[in-house]
Amino acid sequence: MTEFFKSEILEKIKQNESETTQINDFLSVDECKFFLEYFRNLKNKSIGKSQYIEREESTKIFFDLNQTNEIKKLYEKIKEQIGEFYVNDFQPHIITSRYPLRLHVDTGKNSNDLIYKNVIIPLEIKYDESKKNHKSPNTIIFKNRWYGRSSMFTKHVDNDKDFIIKDKNGKFVDIVNIDIFYDRIKKVNNEIITFEAFQFNVNDNFKDYIKRLTKIKRYNSRTNKHIINNKDFNKDHYEKYLTHQPYEDCKSLEVDRVVETKIGSLIYWDRVRIHSSDNFIKNNVKSKTVLALFTSKTKI
Repeated sequence: MTEFFKSEILEKIKQNESETTQINDFLSVDECKFFLEYFRNLKNKSIGKSQYIEREESTKIFFDLNQTNEIKKLYEKIKEQIGEFYVNDFQPHIITSRYPLRLHVDTGKNSNDLIYKNVIIPLEIKYDESKKNHKSPNTIIFKNRWYGRSSMFTKHVDNDKDFIIKDKNGKFVDIVNIDIFYDRIKKVNNEIITFEAFQFNVNDNFKDYIKRLTKIKRYNSRTNKHIINNKDFNKDHYEKYLTHQPYEDCKSLEVDRVVETKIGSLIYWDRVRIHSSDNFIKNNVKSKTVLALFTSKTKI
């Protein structure tokens, strides 16, 4: 891997590295409900270039750390735990994930940015109440560090057009190239079509949604350069946590910590750490919502 950050920045990034940390009961249940309601009411008025982003697999609502007195107090409370920080390259947001996030790293795209910690605070977990055996979702932090720009780790490196969408039965499907999929459906009207063994109910609304996806420019680059040796990933860990990700994508990786999603906890880790959601769908989780910050030690 070619190092992305300038040498003096990279040295300081490494000096600030530490162990993954979880502080339980950082926010009370009532505080979590307050922030959740506030951000969801904000929705179409969210602050920032990206505004409010709604997709089948996730929703993001963006905000500013100086937006209200309550958020300013939260900002100060987080600083008491992790030290002084700023947010430069990707706005503070809450994200509701209905499909698990895959292997990635949030190092940003600015080689001058003295990146610091990923910070999340889980605000809500929704379970499938029609099923039993609910288990909490987890975040998987790997020992592996990545000093390149923000990336998704995948064997599909020839395009950045992969999207997760639902088939006609409500099952999430990984479409490797949304442009090819759109070409298949754009002349179809009110029909059920089969695409790579999955069926989709194609109407005007569905076509409009897929067309919008074809226009989206991805933030993360796609790479397989995290694979640095022939060491196979632990198969027990794969079956337990990562079956939403192709097994071959996990080669060379080693789990450092599995962090349980506990409502109101403060969780933070180095932004250079490769990480992923677990496959929470297997544990009958319908969605999880967290507040997320990608922090830096200096302001740009």
